Amino acid sequence: MELSVLALEAASIALWAIDKVSGGVLEKAGADVLDFLKIRFQGKLQIKGSEPKLLEAAILSEAEWDKKFQEDLERLIKKYQQIQSTSNVSQSTDSGVNVNVGSNPGTVIGQQIGQQFFR
Repeated sequence: MELSVLALEAASIALWAIDKVSGGVLEKAGADVLDFLKIRFQGKLQIKGSEPKLLEAAILSEAEWDKKFQEDLERLIKKYQQIQSTSNVSQSTDSGVNVNVGSNPGTVIGQQIGQQFFR
C-alpha cells in the first residue's frame, strides 16, 4: 500500500474510532488501529483532538523510516477494510424482497429466489 494512502486510512480510522463508544467487530478493528497509533506516538503526539492532516503527516513520517511500523499498520488497515467490506448486508421488505449484500460469504435468505411465483 502506498505510504500516503496508508497514512490517510490510518488517520481516518483512528479518529473515527475515538468517536465510537459501542462494541462490535468493526469497532474492535478500529480500536486496534487507534491503540497501535497511541502506543507508537505516546509522548510525541496527542491523537485525541488531533487534526487529521497532522496525524496523517506523523504516520507518513514514521512509516517512511520504520518499515516494521508500516507493515504492522498495513496489516491492521487491511483487517479493518476486510471486516468493513463484509459487514454491509441490508434488507428492506415492505412488500417484496430487497436484499443488498456486499461480499457476504454465506447465504442470505431470499438469495435463491429465481423464477418462482407466489400466490
